[in-house]
Amino acid sequence: MQILDYDYFSDHADTQTGLIRLATQITALRAEPGVTTLLFDNGDFLQGNPLADHLSNRQTGGTGHPMIAAFNTLGYDAITLGNHEFDYGLPFLRAALAEARFPVVSTNIRSLQGPPLALPYAILDRQVQCSDGTLRPLRVGVIGFVPPQVNMWDKGALNGTLEADDIVASAQAQVPQLRGAGADIVIALCHSGIGPAIHTPGMESAAVPLAAVDGIDAILTGHTHEFFPGDSHPASAAVDPVRGTLHGKPAVMAGFYGNCLGVIDLELDLSGPSPRIISHQTRLEQGHADTRDCPVQARLMKAVQSAHEATLHHVRQPIAQTRSHLQSYFSTMMPDLPQKLLAEAQHRAITRALSNTEHRDLPILSATAPFRSGGHAGPGHYIDVSPGPLALRDAAAIYPFTNTLCAVRRTGAQLRNWLERSAGHFLRIRADISNQPLINNHIPAYSCDTIFGLTYRFDLSAPARFGPDGDVADPQASRLRDLRHEGRAVADDDVFVVAINSYRAFGGGGFENVPAEDMLYISNEKTRDILVEYLRAQGTVDDTAPRCWDFAPITGASALFRSAPAARRHMPQGVSHVGNDPSGFDLYRLTF
Repeated sequence: MQILDYDYFSDHADTQTGLIRLATQITALRAEPGVTTLLFDNGDFLQGNPLADHLSNRQTGGTGHPMIAAFNTLGYDAITLGNHEFDYGLPFLRAALAEARFPVVSTNIRSLQGPPLALPYAILDRQVQCSDGTLRPLRVGVIGFVPPQVNMWDKGALNGTLEADDIVASAQAQVPQLRGAGADIVIALCHSGIGPAIHTPGMESAAVPLAAVDGIDAILTGHTHEFFPGDSHPASAAVDPVRGTLHGKPAVMAGFYGNCLGVIDLELDLSGPSPRIISHQTRLEQGHADTRDCPVQARLMKAVQSAHEATLHHVRQPIAQTRSHLQSYFSTMMPDLPQKLLAEAQHRAITRALSNTEHRDLPILSATAPFRSGGHAGPGHYIDVSPGPLALRDAAAIYPFTNTLCAVRRTGAQLRNWLERSAGHFLRIRADISNQPLINNHIPAYSCDTIFGLTYRFDLSAPARFGPDGDVADPQASRLRDLRHEGRAVADDDVFVVAINSYRAFGGGGFENVPAEDMLYISNEKTRDILVEYLRAQGTVDDTAPRCWDFAPITGASALFRSAPAARRHMPQGVSHVGNDPSGFDLYRLTF
């Protein structure tokens, strides 16, 4: 939902993002002589910032949704749906899509109420200018996929109105039909990450086994919001991150927030009985600098201007005061205050919800994850709130999503496994070696959960138990040390209640899916609204983050990690500043 180059969480312009910054490139590519250009979106376009939330609460009154208007303005040829399209429920999604002047394809979903939400596939009839100067027809098949977990992640919003099937199985069933309907080439819009090469039923990141399906010619991937081609993914027999191929087929993943275009160039031979791809290239293109005099950009700005101004008015409303500085510059190095506030809000809500149930006497923990912590989003993607008013935008920065809150029952053994998954965010550290890399860039910060109410350490001299996609890399490995609750060692058969967002409870991010019998409560309120209510009740924040977890000492070892230049003002004990980094971040050193 990043139409404009504006960061609503920090309340300032962001010159690195926004569909509006891609408009001139899209227009130029469309105008390239002798080339037939197709423009697609790969999902997660209706949610992601306070503007999206504002629009979801507004009756459009026939004016249409600005994002769909932007797609129409730029002449999109087709789109698919991401999991976040369903966050606001099917009625809102249907209303938004009603104005689309292009096919919406989503092959592996079925609406159980009302008409189909999307097409299983579409065929685009185009004329291609050939090297001999003649125009020849080309039928482009487009097929789309969403992670089947959408049913669980948005269970509250969907309420049993949608079914979602396995991505690869759906492709194996539908691609032959698409070919049989006359498609010359097939483009897969895959809102799914680049994960394991081996297919397992219901897998979330299925782009690699999808590429192996016969009949698919090119793949647009997404969902994990990374960059491909590029160094976000290691090379393997199936994945070539330099050439940008999956199983030898061209593929792109264009990041997030409209910061890149993913471009696939296909050279076709149309001289035979059926079209044939003879070469391909893939690349990522950064958005251009602001040129508001571009007519297309002006039309995009006009479509969203009123909603943009209303959103700014809303998110600037004060909800509390803070005497403490809220920042997330070291949010995966140690617990931070924004996560502590979220954990307390969740704890209070679940304590109230279970107060009259048989589970009221179980100890209640609260699990959080950092969401604005740099990474691919850049050095401006942190929480930084000085003492003074706390606004709605600050609560949205702490919890930017529309998930609801759950209470789940977990044993001590399950908590150990959970925290071992979090520990995979870090690379292995060797003794007596300085300046080793600390962060495993293939495991994002939002997969590094903190469980408040426990104390523990991570021993990074040990290997990680889990790999990037939640797969078990070493079942005997253990980094978790000294796990305690209220000073007492946690036994494997101890039982706890954990307050947790619905995305994580239902297996989001490759974590364990909590079975129905252990799901004790699901709130009708969004987690962010619970946080806002808590902050309003507090009135004033005057606190520090507890050191509920830490790293075990490693003799003579230090490690380097990146954070924003502004983090120098907030360095905790054990962290020192090293210098500038070409990426725009600064380098910092953690001494064990």
